[in-house]
Amino acid sequence: MDTDTNTEMFRTAALKRTDASFETAPRSTTIKVIMWITCLIIAAVLALTAGVFADVKMPSVLRVTLAANTGIVAILLAAWLASSIRTITLSGQTLSIKLTFWTARFDLAGLRSIAVDAKAFKCSLRTFANGGCGAFHGYFWSKRMGKFRAYVTDTSRSVVLRWENQCVVVSPKDTEYFIEEVCKRTGARRQE
Repeated sequence: MDTDTNTEMFRTAALKRTDASFETAPRSTTIKVIMWITCLIIAAVLALTAGVFADVKMPSVLRVTLAANTGIVAILLAAWLASSIRTITLSGQTLSIKLTFWTARFDLAGLRSIAVDAKAFKCSLRTFANGGCGAFHGYFWSKRMGKFRAYVTDTSRSVVLRWENQCVVVSPKDTEYFIEEVCKRTGARRQE
């Protein structure tokens, strides 16, 4: 069979399958620690600011400083809310990752391989991403992985999906079931 016929066969089979939803992995200890450290730093900055400006005779400086600190806290809370990865869904040959305010979608056609890789984030750099405030999501790069997009709540459950020109990393709670469903829908081979 040629690859076009093979791809069409899997696409047709995928469309006949019912949608599959996957819970994301619970937030890892690393993400929880990052969140607590961030909260402690914010609390310390707010306490220091309040202490330093408590004796200031210029109320306008105090108001501006408190407004700036409140803005920083609001931005961090919004980042935390926005980075909450709600569900991962397979619909036909489309992978959808539902975040709080938007959904990222990827066409699984042409998927070459899928594998669990607990070391996917080892020595990775954020190029445009959230690095642990609620989740790891956005654009990353590492020497080992190259460029990749991530939607991960637990790096030890990272599942790497590779196409010819892109790589996506997700962390479903049940990695085996997720990989099995993706392979059935695409014909991609599982790497060990």
